[in-house]
Amino acid sequence: MRALITGITGFAGSHLADFLLAEHPEVEVFGTYRWRSRRDNIEHLDGKVTLLETDLRDYVSVHAALARSRPDAVFHLAAQSFVPTSWSAPSETLSSNVIGQTNLFEAVRALGLDPAIQLACSSEEYGLVLPHETPIKESNPLRPLSPYAVSKVAQDYLGYQYFQSYG
Repeated sequence: MRALITGITGFAGSHLADFLLAEHPEVEVFGTYRWRSRRDNIEHLDGKVTLLETDLRDYVSVHAALARSRPDAVFHLAAQSFVPTSWSAPSETLSSNVIGQTNLFEAVRALGLDPAIQLACSSEEYGLVLPHETPIKESNPLRPLSPYAVSKVAQDYLGYQYFQSYG
């Protein structure tokens, strides 16, 4: 079994890699990173995972990473996830998150792969939550209040659309 973790250098990605290596040693772990990503969280994984330099906004880069890893499972954790940054760079946030995920899905299709794909979503998608709506349930309306939240709603719906359209 092969697993690809997009955003392996981040907090969640590095912990997922640790978990997979410890609890599922039969899994070959690949991870995407950007050339400018800090690698502090994964220094201890040197030689244990295969790192693939990838910019999710660049389809060719994503296609190459998927062609190399040919994953059975994709944990899509890479994102511009800092809410304040989404206010100062909304286009960058939408491009990284929505176009990046589209490139991932399209590369999977082009290569004829059939991995399980797990998408990381956010409570930010719910945005405006009224007092009588707590605790929040998945059936709660989505009312995103930041560009980041809008990008995560788009990723959620994009995942749904690709699943319905392509399985």
